[in-house]
Amino acid sequence: AAYHGCVLFADDAGDDAIERGSATKLETFLGPDDGIYRPPFQAFDSTHIWEDSALFRSVYCVYQIRRLANSLYCSEMVASNAIAHERADALSSLQDDVSSLEDSRDFDPSYLLRFLGQGRRSEGASVLQLGGSDPIQMELAAKTVSEFNRMHVKQRDGGEHICHPINCDYTALNLNCGCPSPKVAGKGCFGAALMQEPDLVRKLTSALHRGSDGTMPVTVKCRIGTDEGYQFTKEAYESRSEEDEYQNLKRFVETVASDGIVTRFDVHARIAVLNKNYSPADNRKVPPLRYHHVYRLAEEFPELSIHLNGGIDSLSGAKKQLEECGALSGVMVGRAFCSSPWNFAMSDEVLYGDKHSRMSRPRNRIEVLEAFGEHADNEEEIYDPVKTRRFMCKAVAHLFAGEMNAKRFRIALDEIAGLPKKHLRQLQQNPNARPQSQPPKISELILDAATKHLSEDALYRSPEESYEMLLSEELHAERKARLL
Repeated sequence: AAYHGCVLFADDAGDDAIERGSATKLETFLGPDDGIYRPPFQAFDSTHIWEDSALFRSVYCVYQIRRLANSLYCSEMVASNAIAHERADALSSLQDDVSSLEDSRDFDPSYLLRFLGQGRRSEGASVLQLGGSDPIQMELAAKTVSEFNRMHVKQRDGGEHICHPINCDYTALNLNCGCPSPKVAGKGCFGAALMQEPDLVRKLTSALHRGSDGTMPVTVKCRIGTDEGYQFTKEAYESRSEEDEYQNLKRFVETVASDGIVTRFDVHARIAVLNKNYSPADNRKVPPLRYHHVYRLAEEFPELSIHLNGGIDSLSGAKKQLEECGALSGVMVGRAFCSSPWNFAMSDEVLYGDKHSRMSRPRNRIEVLEAFGEHADNEEEIYDPVKTRRFMCKAVAHLFAGEMNAKRFRIALDEIAGLPKKHLRQLQQNPNARPQSQPPKISELILDAATKHLSEDALYRSPEESYEMLLSEELHAERKARLL
């Protein structure tokens, strides 16, 4: 199977988590193929950020994405300064005077892998999203990714031995110009704040291009603008000129794309409110969506790949947007995938007309759980279940969203997630106690919980049947809304 070049965005923790100092976003892209991202399909693990535990939060959630759709995946935002600083520390620890990490075989990459690592297996078509406002640090971050990519390939092909395995195989780089978090766009002066400095954005993307030696496509994630120059209220916003707003967005895109490096923009069709104490959640809901700006952008810049983001919460919604504007290259779906992943199991066929995908796609959700259980069992043989179990359970927690007794299934998963810690506490309290018999594998526990709490219809319903049910429910909701 080949990866499709559109956007599906699964967000596990989201922008709100940035406020807490830890974030894990999973983004993949659904839409017409743009010819850039089509490597061979591979099973994979995922990335992590900020702390080791976050690795397992995204690893298992992204595994589920690949079980359901062949789409491009984009990582959470990683701060370029963090990579640049860890790179400097790694180089300074080496005895040899080297400027490239590839020149040494004995450095410890573990600190850098906290930001760049992708688990034991290749993630396939994936984009690393970077945040920052310093071109030098951005170039060093891109250089590090490029070096790690090459070292990963050499290790994989058996041509190079390094003390520590390096699993890093990114397809492209993305500059975040859309995050409205006060810690990012406020104190950090990057994210959505960069919408106000297109010349700086061009320098940053040029730095990414130089750092990767031009070997990786550079893309930009942005909004349609910000509240620069006025105090945002709904009334004040509605009274402002939409044409002026679009022209500002157009100038931003023209400036960033002027040197030919960036040809792809993922555009959230809302402004970012930066001059008020808005949370990321407020910035996803309060500013109104203006899809027509993104449509117009795609139509006026046919040489660019424009992807629409914001407010798309279903597969039929994604299809509708692509049909509404044929110039769009794809759509980006956010929390909808994470909250109801099964609802997107037909994406390959619905969005791409890929009838061959059904040969590799799970026939029902019990097959998803069986495959995931086998994967989870293998992971627990390598990693400590005390640290990883809860993240693995979280990856399948929303697989049955909307089904009868789905909440009971989630409660059962929560109990399964806590078992390793419970057993560890019992052992610490009574270290001389005789060890219990071998506990059940996580795969057995998950399948038992599913068959106990969920109906056969929910477990064995096919993706086609589930999608038809969703369409029927959406049609009923539309008719009901008209009557009201």
